[in-house]
Amino acid sequence: MITEIYDAAHNALLEEDITKFDNLYRQYLWYLKKFRSEITSPALTAERVYEKILLKRQRNIKPIPTGIDWWDEFAGPLRRGNTYVIAGYPGAGKTTLALNLAWSMAKAGQKVWYYCMELASEETFEVLAGHIRKKAVINEQDETLAYSQIQGTGFCFYEPSGYMVWDKRLEEICDTVRKENVEVVFIDNLGFLVRTLKNSYETEQLASARIKGLSQELEIPIVVIHHLRKPESDHAEPEPNAHTMKGSGAILADASDAFILHHPLDETGTQSRHAVGYLLSGKPRWGMGGKRYVRLDGATRTYYPAAVIEYQKKNHGRKREREF
Repeated sequence: MITEIYDAAHNALLEEDITKFDNLYRQYLWYLKKFRSEITSPALTAERVYEKILLKRQRNIKPIPTGIDWWDEFAGPLRRGNTYVIAGYPGAGKTTLALNLAWSMAKAGQKVWYYCMELASEETFEVLAGHIRKKAVINEQDETLAYSQIQGTGFCFYEPSGYMVWDKRLEEICDTVRKENVEVVFIDNLGFLVRTLKNSYETEQLASARIKGLSQELEIPIVVIHHLRKPESDHAEPEPNAHTMKGSGAILADASDAFILHHPLDETGTQSRHAVGYLLSGKPRWGMGGKRYVRLDGATRTYYPAAVIEYQKKNHGRKREREF
């Protein structure tokens, strides 16, 4: 019954019969509310689950591809109701990668909110504009041209307004997503969100659970940027994995996948990083898992796929030379 009413309302909309559409859509919402209220037990039958699947199909609710081919082949589209983590050492390129993904989805028609607590909105704009204009350093003309492209999409920025406790921040995110019909949220980064004077592990566990619950309630994917534990020495950086994330590990447990972005340090002692690195899928639930080699073109603030031979040549060539 409910799917038939939805189809009839859709046809009325196509025929521009607004009165008929309004009546049918009200019926649809009534039946949808009735259907949800009848689910009184958490033990759902296959019939109930299948009806939910049909409803989502009718409403065209499905995973959201990023539009970046190499990412979608490696990690798959972002699933609604799921959280994801992009983690790495400081300076590894996490924000640049996240903005690459966010911008690609915004261009494809998604309403994306980049909730960055670390940068002012105009600083986030500068990084994104550099990616759009394919320039590491932009001028006033580049800003204007980037603006002309961004303002025609659903890309939204965030302006930090001072200290706010973590649960108030999540309330702000939740209220804004509902009000603005946001479809994808990027939180940059978890460390700023859960910063507290005491009980930081407990705060992170609660915040992670709330973020996961928020994505399920609003049926949107949420991508969280996170740091790895800083090495004991600035001159020796171990190969990272999912278990080297800072904090309690709650965000790793709650996420559907945790991507470790790593660009090894060069050997000049300047703390600069090689352009060729890799993205490790630390907890694949929906994607293929494994390792994907990537290259950050700093001159264009853009990530591209790379081959394993490029990584070996960039990061192990000097070592082999010394051995001979």
